[in-house]
Amino acid sequence: MTTLDPALAHALNVRLVDHRQLGAEPADHAVIQTSTIAALLDTKYDGDVTIGEVLAGGDLGLGTLNGLDGELIIVDGEAWQAPAEGPVRRVSADEKTPFAVATRFITDEIVEIDSPLNHGELLDLLEQHAPQQSGCDAIRIDGLFPAVHVRSVYRQEEPYPPFADAAAHQVEWHYEALRGTVVGFRFPHAASSVEMAGHHLHFISDDRTKAGHLLECSVGPATLRIEAVGEMRLELPPGVELPHPSEIPSDSQLREVEGGG
Repeated sequence: MTTLDPALAHALNVRLVDHRQLGAEPADHAVIQTSTIAALLDTKYDGDVTIGEVLAGGDLGLGTLNGLDGELIIVDGEAWQAPAEGPVRRVSADEKTPFAVATRFITDEIVEIDSPLNHGELLDLLEQHAPQQSGCDAIRIDGLFPAVHVRSVYRQEEPYPPFADAAAHQVEWHYEALRGTVVGFRFPHAASSVEMAGHHLHFISDDRTKAGHLLECSVGPATLRIEAVGEMRLELPPGVELPHPSEIPSDSQLREVEGGG
């Protein structure tokens, strides 16, 4: 399928581009993305976009590496991987990703978190400050995290197993009293064919030794910065097509991406 779901096009102003165009003529309040959540759930674990191409289009973001190899965190224009085997490492520009989303982060709103919030309270706060028009935003939280629960997934070998099988063997870590950064995005339900509906968040510590897909945390004091997003440049790797609206991943499939089940 090569046409966009009208609801998706209206919500995100999506434009299909070649991977070499991801970083060309960058726009404010826009995200770049390679592939789709639906493709990732369909075992499309290899992409054609390099980390260098992603960084040309965004300095804050998240994703994974080819082979579903760990968790990708982009912060301050640097790409870091949290592999299941550890340790956290800097990702080179020539490595490739099957799924990543990034933005040239511009702060539209600042919210000070003066006292600690639990995870549910944090998500409520993020929802309260979601842009009213599009419901899409990029998020950065810097500060103290009294508790952090993150995960990563092992690199997969061909023939690739279903995502649920890969996530069933994820590695989880619990940390206390870390200073670090959460990066992520919020997308509306209309974006479910290409993105995670709701909040998708990754974490990395200030010393770059602890990182992963964020399952749960407490946070504060900290500073929340929000960028309203109104446009997406979407690249589709070979063999990946836009899913039909009827093929939107189910809630249970999306929970596999968020928490492994």
